[in-house]
Order: sequence, then C-alpha cells, then structure tokens
Amino acid sequence: SQASESLRYIRDSDISDGLPRLAIASSDATLPALLELKQLTRDQVTAVFLGLPDTKLSTIDVLVLSRLDQMRLRALGPARANLENSINTLLPLSGATTQSKPPPLPSANHKRDIAVCVGSGIEPAGFQLLGEDIDTLADGLLRVVRSDPVRLLLSDRMHKSIRSMVETRLIKRLEAPFVDSQGSRHNGVDLQVIDYAKPNQPCPETVLASATHVVATADDIPSVSLGVSLGKPVYVSGEERTLRILRNYYRVLDTENLVRRFYPKGSRYSYMLAADIAGQIDEFSAIRDHEPWAAYDAQGDIDSVAAFIHERYKLLSS
Repeated sequence: SQASESLRYIRDSDISDGLPRLAIASSDATLPALLELKQLTRDQVTAVFLGLPDTKLSTIDVLVLSRLDQMRLRALGPARANLENSINTLLPLSGATTQSKPPPLPSANHKRDIAVCVGSGIEPAGFQLLGEDIDTLADGLLRVVRSDPVRLLLSDRMHKSIRSMVETRLIKRLEAPFVDSQGSRHNGVDLQVIDYAKPNQPCPETVLASATHVVATADDIPSVSLGVSLGKPVYVSGEERTLRILRNYYRVLDTENLVRRFYPKGSRYSYMLAADIAGQIDEFSAIRDHEPWAAYDAQGDIDSVAAFIHERYKLLSS
C-alpha cells in the first residue's frame, strides 16, 4: 500500500535491517503504511496513531485520543473508552506548544490580524456546514472587520460543493465594498485566501501564530486545537448548530474557557453586551459575562504522550 502523506518514524542505528522501531501516523492516508511497517518488522515496530484509526484498535500499540475521540468510543459502550494502549488529551495534538499563558486581553489601539479557518464541511460527531452557516460567518466578519487583514484558511479536505459556496457566499462578499460597524466605508476586506488544496501554502501553525484572533467553523477541530495550543483567542462559528457528541465536546471547551462562540456585537445572537469580570466587552463574542480566557498546556500534553510512548516502547521491546 502507498500512503498519500508522509509517515513519521524513528530509525534505530543499532538495527541492521534499516527498518524503524517507532512510527507515528495521524490520518487515514498514513494508516496503511503504519500497518505495513508492523507487518514488515513482524510487530517489532511500536505503532502510534493520533486519533481513532479505521482498523481494529488492538492492532495499534499506542493510541493518542482526544476527549472527542473518547466521547465517540464511549457512545459505543463504556468498555471501549478504557483501553490500556491509549493515552488521553483534551484536544487533538497539534504539534504546537505554548507558554501556558491565556490569550492577552484585547487593546482598542492594538492592530488586529484575523485568521478564519473553514474545515472540510462535515464533522461526523455532529456538524455539517450549510450555506446559512457561511452567510452567518460572512455577516459576523463584516461586523468586526475594519481595516484589519484577514487570512482565510481553506481545508484541503473541503468538499467541492462547500468550496463553491465559500467562494460565492464568503469570499465574494468579503471582497465587495462594505461599511464597517463604525460607519467607515471600505472597498473590501484586506483578504488573503490560503487554500491548502493548492501547493506551496504557508503552514497553518505559521499563519495562526501571527494572528490576534482565530475564527474557526465548528467542523474544523484541527484549527480549533491549533489555535488554542498557540494561546490564541478562538471563536467557533456555527457552534449553536452542533449536535450530539460534538455539542457536548464544545460544551467542555466552553466550560474550560478555551473557546467562545462567534457571536459578534450586533449580530442576531449578541443579546448581552455587559462587560466580563475583567471589565472587557468581547466584540467577537458579545453574548454573556465571559470569564477570563484560560491557558492550555499543550507542551504538557506532548510531554505526557512522549512519556507514555516511551514506556510502551520499553514494554513491547522487552
């Protein structure tokens, strides 16, 4: 089998056959290569998968499961959620690390750089991106954007029908002349479209690292995780329409003060404009008295996962 994405692995210089002894996969595209390595090494490779693989779970030596993955397993039965070969994190591992500091409080004079992330269009745990969601996203952005640069990140897995709606109902609206919330006229949003279906695009971590605000559609879990891990204020567009498992997952992230719903001031859902306990009114989520943003220790997650993999490697190699 041939993977369409690269597979990360570590070679042991003391092994003469040149095959790896530890391999990490994180997508369905790289899973076949991971399973083939186990076969070639006669199960001497420690196979690590980030997420839920589309195979028998016991065939993977280490499963790194997010809380959302755990919720999916628990829906199949309590026993499925307690696996001795798994380690759990709140968010999917993004590879980004933070200094364990919450996002900074916004400043009225601080120049904003807004990253808008649109996912594939479908999250099986409970969300499908519809035209009305794209319209609501466009409406909300036009309420908060003034002369701020906006970078629009489009998933490489986006369905062509979703891509067509994004082009006609989001990009064209943002590029058209508009009047901002302060009454100033603009010839269009200062927009950069980053389409990951095309080659030579900047990596998402670089784009989000320089953003002051991250807005992500509810189906784009990887961007939500990356933004939170980078210590950015992350706003979820369409969260009110999530269902079942995904709704419960976002409720957890809301409770942990890691994300907020994207309800800009003046939009149909922005019914509470009181300042939060820090004395701030969040223009991107003007719906309730927010508690302060919380920090997420992404590096701590990475360290815990690395330690667990190391222990499993020693156990399986002995």
